[in-house]
Amino acid sequence: MNSTAPHAATGRSPAPHRLNRLMQRSEFGLIIANIVVFLTVLVFDPAHNFKSSASLQLLLTETTMLSIFAIGSTVVIIAGGIDLSVGSVIAFSGIVFTLVLRGLAPEAIQAKSAVGGFVLAAGMAAALASCLAVGVLHAGLITRLGLPPFVATLGTLIGLRSLGRVLAQHWCRSDKIAVAAPDFRALYNATLLVDATPFGFQVAVRWAPLLVFLAVVCGVGLLMRRTVVGRHLYALGGNEQAARLSGIRTDRLKYLAYCLGALLGGAAGILYAAREGQGNSQTMAAGYELNAIAAAVVGGCSLRGGAGTVLGTVLGALFLTLVINGIPHLVKVDSSLYEGMIVGVVVILAVAVNQFRPAAR
Repeated sequence: MNSTAPHAATGRSPAPHRLNRLMQRSEFGLIIANIVVFLTVLVFDPAHNFKSSASLQLLLTETTMLSIFAIGSTVVIIAGGIDLSVGSVIAFSGIVFTLVLRGLAPEAIQAKSAVGGFVLAAGMAAALASCLAVGVLHAGLITRLGLPPFVATLGTLIGLRSLGRVLAQHWCRSDKIAVAAPDFRALYNATLLVDATPFGFQVAVRWAPLLVFLAVVCGVGLLMRRTVVGRHLYALGGNEQAARLSGIRTDRLKYLAYCLGALLGGAAGILYAAREGQGNSQTMAAGYELNAIAAAVVGGCSLRGGAGTVLGTVLGALFLTLVINGIPHLVKVDSSLYEGMIVGVVVILAVAVNQFRPAAR
């Protein structure tokens, strides 16, 4: 009897075979890469403070924030598209959110007091609705007018920041809309102490971004892995013509992908506005669309579409966060000069590696 054959009753593969498949997945390699980067920075940092409470809090928060909107970009890429407007969507969401807060609770904001749950909910709803409209616009330009996704989203990359600036200037005579309400700032800054016994201290976890992150990971993960719609999105990205001929409504899937990507960008915009205490049409999330694409690609997404996972994107976001935050610990003078160069090399290597490994689904 062949000992390596699957069990006749269960149909399961033997443990060595499953282990080999696990080791071939991009996620396994990313876990190893993240550990290597963390230990490298920890060992070669003269101050050895990469594992400090403040550093771990920063790594956790930055990873969760990047993952939220990078997962939206992942869905778009899996579906065979690309979204260059994520950074502008984040900034536009922050502008709409803070505009609504100032419009509904001007006295509270003037007094720097709480605006209340209803006002916050109304601001969030307005911000997410405006971002949903952006997603509908993207999909409409692509499906109705036949524009390439690159062109359609490049237009909103430029136009949304200008529109946000027009709104801010019209209502507040400034490119920035400041809101000092404590409950608004608490959307990002509220923390929960978590015992980090192995490191000998407690970590203050910003729980609101973490909850949003967990909801996004679970929701989108289930959508992509456990539903017919998720399988259709992979099929769309793998071969659009074949998907259409098989009866899949490809246009509807494009609306879903681009709307989901814009909504997650809007959710990130709400959190970033709370972090900065303002909506900023000029500088908020500038260049973040490249970070989102980089996290997805490093995490195993193919820019040709049809491949990628939510877990891979999260690990890719963690890898980029470790690299970006580790550079100042290793290069003490003008570390920002090297940041873009190093991240660029990492992305190029990730794309090159993706050409030679099995697609992750």
